[in-house]
Amino acid sequence: MGPPVLAHDAPPRDQVVDRLTVLLTRMLRPDAPVTEQTQLMDELGLSSSLGLELLLALEDELEIQIDVEELDEDRMATLGKLADYITANSTPR
Repeated sequence: MGPPVLAHDAPPRDQVVDRLTVLLTRMLRPDAPVTEQTQLMDELGLSSSLGLELLLALEDELEIQIDVEELDEDRMATLGKLADYITANSTPR
């Protein structure tokens, strides 16, 4: 038996972080630089409608489909947590 085969080829996490950073900065124009520790709702004021817009933009840019079934506020608490979720719950289009 060879190495385990991943069920999907999600984009690498650092690419997800990079695109999220760019998109959030463009959409929300924050005062401080966006990092993995940035609290999306508390610090950036990300609303659920903007969150949806963000995910749709990310899907287009990375050509992926994000499974949002399990996505909740806790998983969107910080940019890093959201990147973890997207990396684990997306498939190529």
